[in-house]
Amino acid sequence: MPMTINTAPNRRILPTTLAAALAGLLLLSGCTKQTDEDGVAAETQTTQTETTNAGSAAEQAGIDRLLVSYADMAHAAYKDSLETAKDLQNAVNTYVEAPTEANLEAAKAAYKAARQPYSQTEIFRFEEGFVSANDEREIASVDGWEGQVNAWPLDEALIDYVSDDYQGEYNSQDNIINSDSIAVGSIQQDTSTISPDLLAEMSEIGGSEANVTTGYHAIEFLLWGQDTNGVSEGAGNRPVSDYLTTEGECTSGDTVNTDASICERRGEYLKAATQLLVDDLSAMEAEWQPASENTLRSDLLERRGDNALRQIMYQMGSLALGELASERMQVAFVTGSTEDEHECFSDLTHLSYANNARGIQNVFNGTYKTVDGKSVGGYGVKQYLVDKGHTAEADKLTADFKRVEDAFNVVVEKGENEGIKVDQMIATVGQAAKQGITAEEQNKRRSWIENSINSLQELTAGIESAAKAVGIDNLDADAGSQF
Repeated sequence: MPMTINTAPNRRILPTTLAAALAGLLLLSGCTKQTDEDGVAAETQTTQTETTNAGSAAEQAGIDRLLVSYADMAHAAYKDSLETAKDLQNAVNTYVEAPTEANLEAAKAAYKAARQPYSQTEIFRFEEGFVSANDEREIASVDGWEGQVNAWPLDEALIDYVSDDYQGEYNSQDNIINSDSIAVGSIQQDTSTISPDLLAEMSEIGGSEANVTTGYHAIEFLLWGQDTNGVSEGAGNRPVSDYLTTEGECTSGDTVNTDASICERRGEYLKAATQLLVDDLSAMEAEWQPASENTLRSDLLERRGDNALRQIMYQMGSLALGELASERMQVAFVTGSTEDEHECFSDLTHLSYANNARGIQNVFNGTYKTVDGKSVGGYGVKQYLVDKGHTAEADKLTADFKRVEDAFNVVVEKGENEGIKVDQMIATVGQAAKQGITAEEQNKRRSWIENSINSLQELTAGIESAAKAVGIDNLDADAGSQF
């Protein structure tokens, strides 16, 4: 059964004992377009290279099917991401031209829809140590490209106004929207003309990873504004008047600006960030088109007899443990920090979490379901394991993924239908008590996140076991931050 999601999307060795230790710590904290086989042969034939470890023809045929299915799913998911980003761009342009509550809600809904397919593409990220160097390829790696599209958390004070008690690395009253020039450390940056190029140039300005000026989360902040509710109910609530360009009506939150150009620049920023997102996704979609040359797809297929299988299983384990369970969930869960919540402005984190997990499952099952309901892929790690005679490992992973589904379905159900968002789930008992939530209730809420983290840790152990079964003795999946 697929996850229920309503939408109205330092690499370290991971010993098995590490996952168990992490689980114990958390407890102590209180806490298809079917791929035709002839089509597969036709495409892989064009990319065959002589290898000493190709194995038997039957074994190589299985890897060929797996790689083409994976590449087809990547193409479909990035294509969906591009198309929904274009819908978001249209909604943003409409809103900036006519700032009304209805148009703001439409832009927010378009953002939410755009995040669904993109969040499923993050499985393709963890490949930078595998891909071949190729100066003719437009994008060197997904992982290197991803930061401009999806970097977080961001220091929102660099972009626009924040509350008086905001604490971040950037603490100047001048920001990109309200000033023609800002100082970031020793760098004096001209911001007089806001454009996609400027935003790209300023990304991580001064060497700080928090100085994020581009991507989904900059757009999210410009639509919702800063979430000042902490671990209590409520998302960001940026007023429509922040985009009104009539003199005397332009605001920055509760402040009425004497100069309406601030609202004009805010609209320019939102449109520039959305245009850059569309441009970036257009470039990535092109990297996965069938029968393409000098692309990430062609590179993967050319490595069919080398490290391509390891790459796929490494990606599964690294997203499951290092990124999702650790960086995105455990950090926020242990600290009760809403700043470490992935979609902290919009409170859509529950959907991002679940779609990240779904992306791993897509590769396992060999099926990506497109926005319009079509199935793309046809062959996944599960069937590859069965065909190689490792049914026990395939069955174990199937059961592991079921536990992951069940855990994340609870998080989604609570977030979508009961209004209990992730920032409320990660609150410590002490934080929740200040909101009138009993320790019993808060421990129950925290258990939803804890169960999800634990299910991902168990899944990673299963992925490592399956990797060993097919000859990958040391998968070396990213284990993320440790506490």
